Amino acid sequence: MKLFNYSTLYARLDKSTRTLHITLNRSDRNNTINNEMLFELESLLAWTTSKVEIQSILFDSSTNHFSWGLDPQKLPEMSASQLEKFSLKLHKIMYAMMQMPQTIVMDLKDGAANWAMEFALAADIRLCSVNADLRFDHTRFGLSPASGGASFLTHFVSPAFAKNWLALGTTIPHSQLSASGFISQSYDSTNREDVIQTVLKNISAQAPVQRIQTKLAVFEALRPQIEASLVQDLKIAKASRISEDWKNIKADYQEDFMPAKSMAYSVKLSLIKNDENQRPELDH
Repeated sequence: MKLFNYSTLYARLDKSTRTLHITLNRSDRNNTINNEMLFELESLLAWTTSKVEIQSILFDSSTNHFSWGLDPQKLPEMSASQLEKFSLKLHKIMYAMMQMPQTIVMDLKDGAANWAMEFALAADIRLCSVNADLRFDHTRFGLSPASGGASFLTHFVSPAFAKNWLALGTTIPHSQLSASGFISQSYDSTNREDVIQTVLKNISAQAPVQRIQTKLAVFEALRPQIEASLVQDLKIAKASRISEDWKNIKADYQEDFMPAKSMAYSVKLSLIKNDENQRPELDH
């Protein structure tokens, strides 16, 4: 049964497993995440939160890849303020998803990157193809993870894995995805539907109250550490935006990033400007 009439999402209900299927539906833009998609996600998930009879949510996409996250063609047009608002909105949605009564499953299919990988951290169960291209490649575009890509990740997988993935920004080896627990199960081209249906049926077979309480218990155990480290995420991401390197992504995706040695001067100049803007007027 199809629900709502969204531009970037396709939503339907499967009564057999009591699953809400949410499909990212921007195939012409590689299912990249934009403000409209975040608005529609927030609206749909707010509706779903009160529907405790829905036992699971399955996220997938309208293409072979889940989502390439940011849109390189639109990124240079965004201001630092717009990026900050976007990151905060994405984090707000993710944080809410972690506390929803439904068990959330994400099928990352053949690939996901940067913002889409951060979004995937809000899932309880993550699936992907055995050949999936998954990467936290924010720095390739002059950005730092700002919606939990560092703070959430280091609590869900070993810090050793997290540091490697974030430092390299390249495709994560499949062996590491499985060993780290980031991916619960993988599939090939012949058994994708079987794997997904088995997961959804196992969720629907659980006692609803105990399933919800167990998810909440896991979240509450991690809440203090996640909230504390997220503050650092936001501070570091804000500092990294001073360079405005994301605006230097060219049409052919060649970059002209700020040299590291220029960062100290830029930070100092930013602090002076902020001080001047916030300095109270003196009485004469």
